Amino acid sequence: MEEKTVSRRKFLKLAGIASSGALLAACGPSAQQPAAAPAAEQPAAEKPAAPAAEGEKTVRLWVAWGQMNQLFQDEVWYQMPEYQEICKDIKIEYKGNVSEANVTTAIAAGDPPDCGANWSYAQLAIKDVFIDTEPYIQASQYIKQENYIPAIWDFCKFWTFKGMLGLPCFESFLDYGLNYNTELVTKAGLDPNAPPETWSEALEWHKALTIKDAAGNLTQFGLDPYDAMGGDPDGMEVATNHKYWDDTTGKFDFTNELFVEYFDITSKFYEVMGPDQVAGLRQAEGMGGWGGSYNAEAQAMIIEGYWHPGETHAQAPEIAKKNAASWSPVLDSLKGKKVQVAGGHTLAIFKDAPHNAESFKLGEFFNTDAALDVLFKQVGWIVGKKSWLDKQDPNMYPGLKFYFDSANEATDWYQLRRCPLHGFIWGQIPEVREQCYRGVITPQQAAEEIQNRAVTEWQNQGLPEA
Repeated sequence: MEEKTVSRRKFLKLAGIASSGALLAACGPSAQQPAAAPAAEQPAAEKPAAPAAEGEKTVRLWVAWGQMNQLFQDEVWYQMPEYQEICKDIKIEYKGNVSEANVTTAIAAGDPPDCGANWSYAQLAIKDVFIDTEPYIQASQYIKQENYIPAIWDFCKFWTFKGMLGLPCFESFLDYGLNYNTELVTKAGLDPNAPPETWSEALEWHKALTIKDAAGNLTQFGLDPYDAMGGDPDGMEVATNHKYWDDTTGKFDFTNELFVEYFDITSKFYEVMGPDQVAGLRQAEGMGGWGGSYNAEAQAMIIEGYWHPGETHAQAPEIAKKNAASWSPVLDSLKGKKVQVAGGHTLAIFKDAPHNAESFKLGEFFNTDAALDVLFKQVGWIVGKKSWLDKQDPNMYPGLKFYFDSANEATDWYQLRRCPLHGFIWGQIPEVREQCYRGVITPQQAAEEIQNRAVTEWQNQGLPEA
């Protein structure tokens, strides 16, 4: 069988290739965060670990998020009995807001962190930089496969990677739903108890919810189909119930008729708003994507993951009270399909780092009920651990219950970000979509263009064929 990994020598070569669209492969939470500082600088939120006492080992943990910075800065974990039980001889040297570029640079220099999360796992996995945690899992008294939602467990398995890539950690639950402001919806004469199921129905809601002032400036809109998780390339899979990259064949399929239809219907949302008008609104302070404009009540609907209800509660509690959630829209021909994505994140452990076993122990601790409670209450994050989920109140935040229910009601499932070029594609596709909704190219040409860019980049990076 042909080898489907990349040698270290080849990885060092690839690390120097700057994919023009590379960006953080993060779920919604991380995308709100400011850009990471250059590798030589220390992020403001970082708190270096104190010198290790005799017998202690310091584990370097890097993540792309910023939401956990305060928790680590306050060192809340060390005082917890569960931490003392599992990790009593481990100190954490934590760094948040770390970009993928910082990580690839560290790997190429032979000095990766011990473990980390919230990057393009598939893109890194194909370069053979992570350990297989299956042996650790088999020996663990804390981590048991049967205690996790199957789709969440399987998220830690990637094309070309043998075994388990880390273990579910920090936030790893369900990633798609249409969240909407019930007050704005009601004011527009719409029924908040009958949310749209298809893109055509969502477009009608969008029209009713979009408001411009006398000068034509956009003051409120319904849905930006490319905001938050809607803008993730995997959002196309939810909308069409079709994969753009097949993780069994290793082939791209952007040019099928479902994606052409997707480009067509989503472009119509921009025709209603006006491309320049929505761009102008986005430039105003506090009107950015990933919740900014939703919290400001300029955006009435947003496609987001389970974290949205909890994060909105933390960021804008008065707006959170008005939040409701339902299924992310699908194409008209797919009405009745309830498509959900199991995703989130794994604690990836780097091969060339010195503390593999200690890193896994951190993963064990962060999967304890006590650690999960802290992350849920302080950040709004969830891991799909069934015994813990059974003890949670799904009504803790308005809209959260939908995600709990969808775990049992979904008709079709996907895993998040399986493609090794996910980050590259996410960087390229906004330009293609904008050309489409501005009428520069047709939906068919948009599909062909992103297909060509993806295939060309795959070949340029010398990634393996299936």
